[in-house]
Amino acid sequence: MKTVRIDALRPRDHIFSDRKSRLYFHHGIYVGDQMVIHLMGPSKTYNLKPCERCRFTPQAGIFKTCLDCFLNVYSLYRYEYDVSYLKLVFKRSGSCSIWDCRPANQVVETAYRLLKDKSFGSYNFSLNNCEDFAVYCKTGMAMSNQRVIWV
Repeated sequence: MKTVRIDALRPRDHIFSDRKSRLYFHHGIYVGDQMVIHLMGPSKTYNLKPCERCRFTPQAGIFKTCLDCFLNVYSLYRYEYDVSYLKLVFKRSGSCSIWDCRPANQVVETAYRLLKDKSFGSYNFSLNNCEDFAVYCKTGMAMSNQRVIWV
C-alpha cells in the first residue's frame, strides 16, 4: 500500500490509517479542511484532553475530527474504488473495492447527514464498523473487507 500526502486529499476520499502494526485499519471520509467524518468504536483513550484543533475528546460514535485525531500518529492511505476483481484479490483486505462510488457531493452529503442524524447505528467490530460507514458513504452499501479476516 502506498501512503498518501495530505495535500493530495480531496473532499469525498475514503481514507484509512493503520493500527496495531497493520493488524487492522481505521476508516473515514475526508470532507476537506483537514477534517474527517468517521465512526469510532469504544476506546481506552477516553480520558484524554480535548484536541486543541478540533476539540474532539475520544469516544464512541460518528464524529467530525481533524486529520491528526483521525490518524493518531499512524500512516494515511486512500481506499480505491472500481478496481478489477483480480486487483481486489491481490490487494490487502480492507483497502479497495470493485464497486463504483457515488459522486463527490453525494459522498460528503451522506457523511454529514449520518453525522447530524447519528443514524448509522452503534459501532460493532463485526457487524457495523468504521469501514462499513465509509463504504456506505461512498457506495450506499455498508460492507467491510476487513471483516473477512476476523470472522
